[in-house]
Amino acid sequence: MSNTDERYLPHLKDALPEHAHGYMSSGYSIALEGWRRGLDLKIRVKYLRRKAKITEFMLSNGEKTHYFQITRGDLVSKKAVRICVNKDQTKEYLLKSGVETPKGETFDENRSDEEIIEFANRAGYPLVLKPTDGTGGVGVIANIKNEAEMKQAITYVRDQLEYRKVIVEQFFKGEDHRLYVVGDEVVGVFKRDPASVTGNGTDTIKELLKKKNEDRMKIPSLQNKPIKVNAETKELLSRLGYTMESVPAEGETVFLKSKNNVSSGGEAVDVTDETTDEMKRIAVAATKAIPTLVQAGVDMIIDKETNTGVVLEINSRAHIRTHLFPSYGKARDVPSAIIDYYFPETKGYQREKAAKMYFDFNHIYQSFEAGTTGYIDIPSIPDDIELTRFLLNADKFPKDFDQWIRSTAVRNNVSGYVKWTKNNNLSLILGGNRDDINDFTALLKRKISRSKQSISMKRKSRNSPVRQGFYIDNDEINAEMELQHQKLLKENEQLKRELAKLKKRQNKILNSTSWKVTKPLRALKR
Repeated sequence: MSNTDERYLPHLKDALPEHAHGYMSSGYSIALEGWRRGLDLKIRVKYLRRKAKITEFMLSNGEKTHYFQITRGDLVSKKAVRICVNKDQTKEYLLKSGVETPKGETFDENRSDEEIIEFANRAGYPLVLKPTDGTGGVGVIANIKNEAEMKQAITYVRDQLEYRKVIVEQFFKGEDHRLYVVGDEVVGVFKRDPASVTGNGTDTIKELLKKKNEDRMKIPSLQNKPIKVNAETKELLSRLGYTMESVPAEGETVFLKSKNNVSSGGEAVDVTDETTDEMKRIAVAATKAIPTLVQAGVDMIIDKETNTGVVLEINSRAHIRTHLFPSYGKARDVPSAIIDYYFPETKGYQREKAAKMYFDFNHIYQSFEAGTTGYIDIPSIPDDIELTRFLLNADKFPKDFDQWIRSTAVRNNVSGYVKWTKNNNLSLILGGNRDDINDFTALLKRKISRSKQSISMKRKSRNSPVRQGFYIDNDEINAEMELQHQKLLKENEQLKRELAKLKKRQNKILNSTSWKVTKPLRALKR
């Protein structure tokens, strides 16, 4: 990841812990921005159905506190959230405010498939069929051209996916865009393209896809989201007379998916600067059509040739990871825009200094996996941050020297880590308040001078940000910690299973005939 690569924001370079990659990067990046501005931070990981996880956190300046769930702050009301979740209701608010959106009709679970087909034939094709409460593009079937395709779409969405309540609406020609709105401004726009590979005249589609996935895995927002080959991929290739072993011509684009949602392999291309003011005005008007919706992701179909667009739906808790790490184009600093809106008094902070540190999210994540509940306080970011590095060389170091370094650093509020090099010397990375680092350095020099060993100490520069807290980077210790962590997780899962068994047994007793028959006797006993 180079400093000159516009796909990455410089202040996020090397500042995302492992567990803050992927979906977690949206919430973490906003929490990090607020924390770096000196706001007090509390954070937790909340588990939803199907093992989904979201980040919840609160930020405070001492006078006011705001709560966030992933990207959505508490200035977005529950009413706005309910409206956005219901696509049918969203459409009503948009039409009432004069915001262009495809016309259509909603069919609830009591209306038959035949009624949908009759309406589709009257409305005229092409059309779109989608669930009223789907997310992530699941169940959205676009550009349905005739009755036969509509029947297939209905079977897939209503029967296979079990979304009984659906919307049928006009299909609008153009490209799929996500515009992120904060207040009165669009702060980021990306275009979604279906997954594809571009031929070079030499490599097979299989080889091109392997290289593309390798590049894709380097993007923090897309780690563990490779483009997968499935029946749809093979069908699309078959239509072209291709297989995975075919060699496309140089410059030829071969689509591997028909859908363009990023999570299933689509490409996110930043087009913020290319998007016209008129399209941005439509997105802002769409958010204003929903009461108290001060921030949101607006999905639009935009026809660049005619400079026209329609709003498909609005997401009140839209992820911003794709704006932060697009597949192509320039990264957009959406977290700063959000914190500017909620805490405008913090706009003038010294980013260059604050970006020298980030907080440890891995430990927080693991704590919640092990059963921790409630919010965890994140220690405040130090003032006047300085980074430095020492190389320590000796034939022999004092016993437990690394442990002494760690405990002394912690007592002096110094962050960083100590790492044993291959030749058994020490690399010492430090970050924190300048005075605290100077105090620690003086203690370290005194420790060295009092030791019986000959230890040399060279000071080096350090540019990469330092994680808050102090740790020993030792493979054996890390392996032991991971073992302990896995043990805790295993014990926690065992306790959950035992609790579930007890609850099941309790419910069985409570519903048994003998328990019901003896209820009057138990009442007399009391």
